[in-house]
Amino acid sequence: MHETETTERSHQTASQQEAAFTELRHRLNSSSKYLQSNDMRVTELRRGYARVEMIIDEHILNIHGFVHGGALFSLADTAAGSASFTTGRDSVTLSASINYLSPGRGGKLIAIGSEVKAGRTTGVYEVFIYNDREDLLCRATITVFFLDGDSYRQENRHRSH
Repeated sequence: MHETETTERSHQTASQQEAAFTELRHRLNSSSKYLQSNDMRVTELRRGYARVEMIIDEHILNIHGFVHGGALFSLADTAAGSASFTTGRDSVTLSASINYLSPGRGGKLIAIGSEVKAGRTTGVYEVFIYNDREDLLCRATITVFFLDGDSYRQENRHRSH
């Protein structure tokens, strides 16, 4: 972790951080029509962490009656993106890999996204998706590109010397 990130974070009180995460959660849930139309909801945010839930209904099932792999991938991408936004930086997905481990069944999907590493221009996030019976359905590794990479690098260049 960069010294400046640690310093900036330590100046925020716990209540300020909680308020910022509450505002981010509200912004993600209320401004994304994609999340809303796919019954996804960001339910928890902490630094480097996101929990996103998705209702399983007939609209996301494949021809075998299991959750479609595309829906699981979309949920994993949303969890990783949400976790990356807790850095205070905007990002987009650069690459992703997913392993489908069990058929998707149940009433709800729960994705847990965690930061592995957030660097100057990219971040790596790991996501585990469970159903409401706590069966592990899939695991994904997602790399994001931070959109402010160039300005971040310029702002922190003089501090690293």
